[in-house]
Amino acid sequence: MFRKIKGQSQVIRLLNAAIENQRISQAYLFHGGDGVGKFMTALYFGMALNCLSSGEYRPCGVCASCHKFLSLEHPDFIYLFPTPNLELNAEGEIKKAELQKQYEAYLKCKIETPWSDYYFSGSTEIRKESISMLIKRLELSIREANFRVVIIENADMMNTATANAFLKTLEEPPPNTLIILITERLPMMLPTILSRCQPLYFKPLSQHFIREILDEQFQIDSITAKTSARISGGNLKTAIRVAQDSSNTIRTRAFSFVELAARNDTLEMLNQYSRQKETLNKDIIGDLIRYLGIIVNDLATVKFCPEEITNLDRVDFLQNLVHENTVDSVHDYLLTLDDLSRKLEGNINPTLIIYNLFIGLRNLIHPQEL
Repeated sequence: MFRKIKGQSQVIRLLNAAIENQRISQAYLFHGGDGVGKFMTALYFGMALNCLSSGEYRPCGVCASCHKFLSLEHPDFIYLFPTPNLELNAEGEIKKAELQKQYEAYLKCKIETPWSDYYFSGSTEIRKESISMLIKRLELSIREANFRVVIIENADMMNTATANAFLKTLEEPPPNTLIILITERLPMMLPTILSRCQPLYFKPLSQHFIREILDEQFQIDSITAKTSARISGGNLKTAIRVAQDSSNTIRTRAFSFVELAARNDTLEMLNQYSRQKETLNKDIIGDLIRYLGIIVNDLATVKFCPEEITNLDRVDFLQNLVHENTVDSVHDYLLTLDDLSRKLEGNINPTLIIYNLFIGLRNLIHPQEL
């Protein structure tokens, strides 16, 4: 099943070598951007160490042990992730029915559609009570696995007290226990945590690998796969979300944005944003930023190589927007998009981001009005 992990051959080689040489580190830190295979690699690594198959390829994905891991139900598998305050009782059970429902919905999403993000109703973090329950479980004997496996996702979301409570366990885990921490934000990790783990970097996926996955695993047509790979920024989760947008909502929204900028209709843009505001979450605004980047790149290309642009059905519209300074202006606007993407991750007011997106695009199309 390791062959399903695309674009991370160096990581897979290192993990396979560790298995073959029986030199498994006590703790690993998988770090890199979102949607590049960190969680699935961690899960498959744990599966490989416990796979019951006698064949060459492990994990096999079909034995009883692999099935239990894939359903996140193996008795010797512990999975922690940021949650609201679950108000656990002494046995580690969730007290409130609504929180239990959300917790189960998160796990269902992780099993059935791991490329989708599930959002809890409240603010989340990895809480000290969850680490305390983990430590208690690690004191128990292993039930049926060769290696007990612990995966802590978004490990950077431990506060300092929680991380410190985990240090001794991380440094001296029980025998035959594998701990894998996963993070997208390496600088947010405490140095004391980093020093106790073997780090493995997961690089962004190339457009080639993303197109390959969309074709082989999701049967996405080549044109949609190409566009989705370009908009993804190396993030497979984004590519899948865009590719499965059957109504082309993201593309439609982006072109509507461009059309309003071409008409210099700021008031209508603000009216449309006001009507859609409740449905525009961070992912959707991020997708809009990325698709605007594709359209703007098309603007820089369409006069010279119209057959090379992504949006071939909008050639005439795009050519009418081009002026003598477009190529230079495109570079500046792409820098603006990068800056706004970072600000979006930093929880800047979305209205301000949308407004700056529009003003920058309007100025790109109508430089004489600067």
